[in-house]
Amino acid sequence: MQSCLPSLIRATWRGRAVQSILLSAVALSGSANAGEALLRNLNSAYVQAGAGDDVASATIGVTWDLPWRHENDWGLWEGYLDFSLGRWRISRGAAWSGRHEVTQVGVTPVIRLRPRGWSHFFFEAGIGANWIFPIYGNGSRRFSTEFNFGDHLALGWQFGAAGEQEVTLRLQHFSNAGIKHPNPGENFVQLRYAYRF
Repeated sequence: MQSCLPSLIRATWRGRAVQSILLSAVALSGSANAGEALLRNLNSAYVQAGAGDDVASATIGVTWDLPWRHENDWGLWEGYLDFSLGRWRISRGAAWSGRHEVTQVGVTPVIRLRPRGWSHFFFEAGIGANWIFPIYGNGSRRFSTEFNFGDHLALGWQFGAAGEQEVTLRLQHFSNAGIKHPNPGENFVQLRYAYRF
């Protein structure tokens, strides 16, 4: 228990730092009601679990629908903004430099397609910015930056009396897009459960 305490303190401090950044952004927006509007427009919360090569992830997050919709022959196109906070656990034998856990904080704009005639199913794709700290290393693969992009493709199913629940199977890739080397990237298969408000 004592050996976990320093990492818990660091994770809590970083969580407060992220919270402070978000609150500062709201304060600087120039609107006294910006924070209230931000919370009022919150659309869903989710939990997510994933697995990669010698690494597992657990993520929580919230989403806001974007004020953009388009309908064409393919179906209904929509967008949302995804804020995530995740923890990656590296297998004991694979950890680089003795670090077996890293934290991931991300923001991702996502495009979703609800195909015509498939009212409960959807496809989506997104590319966003992520901060992964400390620098991730797994076996011979080691990231060179804390900043990385996260892109995903997903297939989902919406259900419930009012369509308020979603289950999504996602393929996600994290890398820094060659900003600095080495840049081996990490891939996850993820399962997400979301509840829409």
